[in-house]
Amino acid sequence: METLDTRGLSALRAIAEAGSVAAAATTLGWSQPTVNHHLRNLERTLGSTLIEKSSRGSQPTVVGNLVVSRAIEILGLCDRLGAEVALWREDQAVLVRIGAVPTVGARVIPKLHNQLQKRVRWQSQEETSAAMTTAALDVTMDEHAKLVARLESGDLDLALLVSTDIDKTWIPSTLTAKHLYSEQLFLCVPKSVGPISFDAHGMPDLTALVSQTWAFSIDPGDAIDEVVRSFCVAAGFEPRVGMRMDDYAAIIRMIAAGLAVAVIPDSSVPEGPTVEIIPMPMDACRRDVLLVSRARAAQSSQKISRHDPIVAAHNAAIAEVVADVGTVTAQWR
Repeated sequence: METLDTRGLSALRAIAEAGSVAAAATTLGWSQPTVNHHLRNLERTLGSTLIEKSSRGSQPTVVGNLVVSRAIEILGLCDRLGAEVALWREDQAVLVRIGAVPTVGARVIPKLHNQLQKRVRWQSQEETSAAMTTAALDVTMDEHAKLVARLESGDLDLALLVSTDIDKTWIPSTLTAKHLYSEQLFLCVPKSVGPISFDAHGMPDLTALVSQTWAFSIDPGDAIDEVVRSFCVAAGFEPRVGMRMDDYAAIIRMIAAGLAVAVIPDSSVPEGPTVEIIPMPMDACRRDVLLVSRARAAQSSQKISRHDPIVAAHNAAIAEVVADVGTVTAQWR
């Protein structure tokens, strides 16, 4: 088979996203004949019809949809390659892609960035004449499930994730998790709710909140939500979820207005006396912050690094970020 021309992949992706050759041409800044030319070349190379036209526009065929998904991956890698080479050329820096759930990222990433700036630039032991290099962060804040998927696909090198049980099956076998620190959880309720009693183990009496509306996360598998639901069920009722959001500052405002109750991690608990803040016992529930990475990367790095100094530099940069994550999170252990 002939070598694929990425211009054909770009044309196909644009047609699939825009719905017509004319719209794709506008998106790409090409002429329509140019879009058709590169599409035909791609179809000839692959030996398949990739686009079918109808009165509703141009849509990928069954095979075309497969090629579109691969085109997105290939073109994304091309964009990443260009960005990494530019970064290396301008700053002698190696890009480390790290994801984080927003509440943890907002707490850890700024400190991590500052810690990286303090490091002495390192040099590959195999390439003693190479330029001194350092790690640079490419940060993604997203929902837990999406970050796990991006880790598995190789789109992320590391991720700061959370769990209420490190042994839960949400960690696929392709990933490895390292515990960084644990956060205490707090039950936050409107001051109008009144005093809440505690049992002998320090657990607040949740039956006082049967009629309250709970604020849960947008992520249906959120770790804290699962803990709240299990405690409520144990208390004899199913929590009534009235709103879903991941902005804890907004949740606090809702609680202060008497519109919701919620369980919030220590890093997001408000300092002001706008709501009633009730600690949950650490031995009953907590939020574990984990540094998650691809398990196979470490196994293959030694074989690759002997032959590929660029990969060795990338692995070294990841190791530096891992070390610095450990340093900046030590204060919360």
